[in-house]
Order: sequence, then C-alpha cells, then structure tokens
Amino acid sequence: MKDTDHKLSREIVNTAKAHDISVIKLERLQNIRSTTRTSRKNNHSLHTWSFYRLATFIEYKAKLAGIEVEYVDPAYTSQICPICGSIQHAKDRNYICRCEYHTHRDLLGAINISHSTEYIGNRYTA
Repeated sequence: MKDTDHKLSREIVNTAKAHDISVIKLERLQNIRSTTRTSRKNNHSLHTWSFYRLATFIEYKAKLAGIEVEYVDPAYTSQICPICGSIQHAKDRNYICRCEYHTHRDLLGAINISHSTEYIGNRYTA
C-alpha cells in the first residue's frame, strides 16, 4: 500500500505541475473509518487505505515542486449543487439537482473542493 500511495501522490503532483497548478486542495478526512457506512464489499479496502500517509506524501512532494496544499471541510461536498447552491442527496453514484444539473457524485465533490474558498488549514494533523 505504501508503494501505491507513493505512485498516486507522484501522479497527482506531476499532473498539477503539468497544468501549472499552484494549490492542491484535499478534504480533511478525520475519523473516516468510524463515520463511513461499511459493508462487506468495501470493509477491507476502507481499512487498508492510509488517508494520512497519502496526504503527507502529496504534501512533501508538492512542497518540493513549489505547490501549496490546502485542506477543506468535507461536509456536503458531494451534495451541494455548484449551480444553484441547493443540497441534494445523490441517488447511487448520480447527483441530480432540482435545477436539472446532473453529474457523478465524486466529480461533484471534486468541483466543490476545487471551488472552495474556505480552507481549514494547510497541514494535516494526525
């Protein structure tokens, strides 16, 4: 898993550099294992993924590349419509808003994180 985290973090930082990105925004994922609904299907992958280690790898590689890392509050990032601002729950993996905006739930979260102007720090704490 450590090797995977190194490869993922390298790919993220290289992509940011290639697109001239100066800030990488991440969700501050605290207590994720205790707050996530679990099932037999995802239980193993959830407990083998090191959120903290991946974030710290991204941080140090981004710093070497001159890229800043900011952490945003993960609350409602996959439920707030970027068009009208209303909160809707996604059905399965699809997000459909009353204003007819629709996208994949994970893409919606990425959009909302990237547009977030409120960040809760620039250092991950254990």
